[in-house]
Parts: sequence; C-alpha cells; structure tokens
Amino acid sequence: MPIDNSINNRTFEELFSNPISFEIPFFQRAYSWERQHWKQLIDDVWEQILPDVIEQTVNDNTGNKFTMENLKKQLLEHEHYFGAIVVLEKANSDPALKSFLVIDGQQRITTIYLLIALCSKILKEKNDSSENAQKQIDILDGYIKNNIESIGDDYRKLKVYSNKGDRLPTYLKIFGENPESPSLPIDQQLYVQGKNQIDVFWNYAYKKLKAYNATLLIIFSQAILKSLKIVWIPLDEKKDNPQAIFEGLNDKGMPLSAIELLCSYLFKPLIDDVTKQHESIHNDKWLKSIKKVGGEKEYEFYIRNLFSINKPKMIGKGRKLYANFKNTNKKLSKQTAFDTINEIADNIDLFNQIVKPQDSSCKHSNKEINSILIKIERTSMYSSIPFILAILREQRADNLNDADTIAILNSLLVLLVRRKVCELKTTKYDVFFPSLLSKIINEPDKAKAFKDQILKEDLWVSNQEFEDAFVIKSLYKQTELEFVRLILQEIDKKMQSHGQLPDYSSINTVEHVMPQTLDDEWKLYLGAEASDVNLERIKNSIGNLCLISRAANSFAGQDPFEKKKNSYTDVSALTRDLKGRTETWNIQGIKRRSKDLADKALGIWSW
Repeated sequence: MPIDNSINNRTFEELFSNPISFEIPFFQRAYSWERQHWKQLIDDVWEQILPDVIEQTVNDNTGNKFTMENLKKQLLEHEHYFGAIVVLEKANSDPALKSFLVIDGQQRITTIYLLIALCSKILKEKNDSSENAQKQIDILDGYIKNNIESIGDDYRKLKVYSNKGDRLPTYLKIFGENPESPSLPIDQQLYVQGKNQIDVFWNYAYKKLKAYNATLLIIFSQAILKSLKIVWIPLDEKKDNPQAIFEGLNDKGMPLSAIELLCSYLFKPLIDDVTKQHESIHNDKWLKSIKKVGGEKEYEFYIRNLFSINKPKMIGKGRKLYANFKNTNKKLSKQTAFDTINEIADNIDLFNQIVKPQDSSCKHSNKEINSILIKIERTSMYSSIPFILAILREQRADNLNDADTIAILNSLLVLLVRRKVCELKTTKYDVFFPSLLSKIINEPDKAKAFKDQILKEDLWVSNQEFEDAFVIKSLYKQTELEFVRLILQEIDKKMQSHGQLPDYSSINTVEHVMPQTLDDEWKLYLGAEASDVNLERIKNSIGNLCLISRAANSFAGQDPFEKKKNSYTDVSALTRDLKGRTETWNIQGIKRRSKDLADKALGIWSW
C-alpha cells in the first residue's frame, strides 16, 4: 500500500512494504534506546498481544493446523498502540525510492526495523524446524531490504538510514558484509564493534528471541508487523520547521542530552543538503572527538571544562551546558559554529593529557610536565581542569614557555595536595580556577603571581597547617586510594638513599601497621588505648601507613607489631624506616612517625 500524506493509524507492515527510505535527519541523536526500553517492547508483544493469538492459532481447540492465514486473522483483532511517527517527505528524492525524514519516532522505527531483521536471521538458523520458516524469511527480507540498484552506494538498500554512526552496524547486521559506499572509510573509523548501541541491542534481543522455536518467532515477527499500530503524522515542508518540532516533541520521550542538543544547535547553521559538507565535519570533528575522549559522558565533561575557561565560574552539568552556550550565542553564525567545532576538536589531545596522562597515547611530549600532570590527576581535584587546560593551550601556542608551565603546574600541585591533606573545602574552586590563568599570564613571575592569587582568595595553606594535618588527620580513605598512594610513594622516593627507586607498581598496597580491625592480642598490647575515641583516626593517619606488595599485605595480616615489622622487606624506604623503630606502636608512636614523615612532605610539597 503506498504511503499517503494524511494522518492515519498505520502498521509497520504498511511502512516497510515498498522500496522506501526512512532517513534519520542530521539534527537527530544516534540510536539510544536502552535495556529497559527493549525489555518493555518485547514484553508488551509477548504479554499483551500474543497470549490469545497463540492460543487461537497454535493450540486451536478445533484441531486446525497452524496456518499463516489464521495467524493474520487473529493478529488483526489484537492491535497495540505504539506511539506516533512524525515524518517529512524529502523533496526531489530518488524516483526509485520514496524518502522520508523521521522527525519523531526514530527509536521506535529503528528498533522494529532491527527486530524484523533479527527474526529473519534466527529463522534462517532454524530453517529446518518449520515448513513456514523459509516463506516467512522471504517475507521479512522484503520488509528490511530495498530491492533496487545501489548505484555506487549500498546504503540505499537500507529502509531505515542514519548517518550518526549507526548506518554501518545496521548494514552489517542485515547484510552480513560491508557496503560498497563512499561513506564506508569514515564509518569504519567511527564504529567500535560491540560498543555501538545498535550492536548492544542486537546482542540483547538475539539472546531473548533465539530461545523460541520457529513457529513462535513467525508469530512474533508477524505481530510487530501487523499488530503494533503507530500514528502516522506527515509534516508540510512549507509550513513546518522539523528541527523545532523535534526539539519540542523530544522531552515527552527520552530527553536529549546536553551533547545532543549542543550538536544540533552548533550544526544548524552549517547544514547544506546540497554539498552535505556538514556531515563530513560532523564525522571528522564531532564523532571522532567523542570516540577519542572515550564516550559522550566524558565528552560533556570535556566541553564543560573547555567552555568554562575565562568564565566567572565553572559551567553546570547537563542541560546547563547547552543553555549557557545558547544564551551566549543567541544568533549563532556559520563562522562561529565552525570555529567552535574546530576549537572543541583541536583541544581534545590536551584534555586527554590531563585526564589520562599515564596512557602512552596521551602523554605530554615534555616528560617533566607529564610527570606533574600524572600527580595532579591522582589528587582527583577535577575542578582545576579548566585552569590546566588553559595552561596547556597557551604553552602549545608558545605564549607560555616550558619553565613557566612547569613552575605553575608545580605550584598548583602543592596547593591541591596541601588542601586535600588538610581536608579543606573545595567550594571556591569552581569560581577560582576557570579565569585564573588570565590573571597571571602577563605577570613576569607567574609562579609568584599564582601564589598571590591563592593568598588573595584565602586558599593558602601554611607549613604548620600542613604538618599538623599529617599528625591529626586521617590520610587513608578507601575512596581516595590513588591519592594515598601518591603521598606515600613521593615520601618513599624522598627517603630512598641511593637514588634507585623500587617498582611502585609491585608495592602499591597500602598497609596499616596497626590493623584496621584489632584482634585480642592487639587489644591487650594497647591496653586502655584500644578503646580511645581517637584511635580510629590515628590508625588512618600517615604514621601508621606504608607501602608493600599485595602478597605481603595478606601475609602480615593482624600480626603483632614486632613480628609484622620484621617480616617487611627492605624494598620500600617506608618499611625500612619501620623496621628501625623501637618504640611501642601506640597512639604516641604513630604520632611521632607522622611528624617525621610530615617533615619529608614539607620538603616535597614546598611553596
């Protein structure tokens, strides 16, 4: 049945019967339905449509054999509403292929399209088990494949088509091979097998459906084609703004993420349906950047930090990011959009140097700078990222030399370590760091200017505060193990007398000399101190900690102090220090060691 331009209830059988292309427009998101949506759809079909149908077709009390005709008759009596699909017919489309833009309903139509293809695949695997299987396979293949000449681009064979990184996995699932297409090279660069949401859905649904026999799969596939009803809503290109309608309808379903909204807004001035240049920019700049940074969540975090540079405060999460950019760029020009997209793509490598400095592909070319970035990353003080990103950007542009960059980053590391050890508030960081570089970049002594700003904002930590914190604060926290290891490793390096450092990757377990949980022998050893209210805090202070291997940590367990310290190896300077201690290992003994180690820390994290 040809699809007309009137609002009407339709089935997916009607939508997919003829050669047709449902194209996901550029401003749409990639396929994003998740497990809860897939489960709900499949459960609805099995629970609300199929029970009566199966009863009356497979288990017919009259003894009639299952037939496709009987199945179709039953399905027509069991309709299930499945939402609306809003479309806009593309003008001057291929005469051999009627084409529609899917303005709303992308997730529904894509999911059903893939389910039909999946049923065909599983039926092919079960072809010998049912006389109706091959017939149904031929029917289903007619609904999922356009039987037309591809004319240099096999993607035209797809009936549901997206250029947001989904077309290659969709084609692979349906045709089982790569398409011949000029778009294939870029699609292969963007596609990560098993990570794309098309793949994730396919694997989920395959496990769900392969357990059913051929007859049930035939019934299921026919049900989604004939019983699921959608409201077909065609738009008028002369009257309707499809992007505005899409954004208005979106919040009623799965809300667009900040990144999806930002993408739509940034590319709107660049869209050119003749040259399609926006698609290549989107693939080369936007999608590659998302892949490079590790995913959409990380991409949003990156853009928040990038856009926060020179702002009064850190830009908020989620839609606050989109709202901030849109309010700042209410009349977004083509040039501004292009420059912003380039800026985002051009600074990804710098961001990765900050958040993944230990990865071989992300290391800064200057080894000393990279070493400092590794230490800063281990503090988990992410509020400083806009400042660091601004520093690295200026260094790359030769507006900051290496010496100044190192001096500033070292001062930042001292600030972050000192304040974290002292457990001081970080509430000021979101307003302090974004615009900080602009306040010191033109000063002759940039490290001194940095310290002046710290004093001005009352963020300074004195030597006495830092030393006291080591003695009285709990350094060890289960959620901050990387920071604890950083402190212990740097102090251990300071204490190594011959300059030859151990392999800290093999001695990275934080050992409590006095165990976190005291047994009877330790309680007897401590006497009244075993019930001291301050003991828990003291046990987690630096004086009671050292670094050993995981195996040594398990071996030492809750051994008494004398036995435990004698079992420690000489690899770590911290354990060598413990082996030389003769005092009772009680609150005062731990405090004395904390004071000794604090003296070392003052030399390492020095203003």
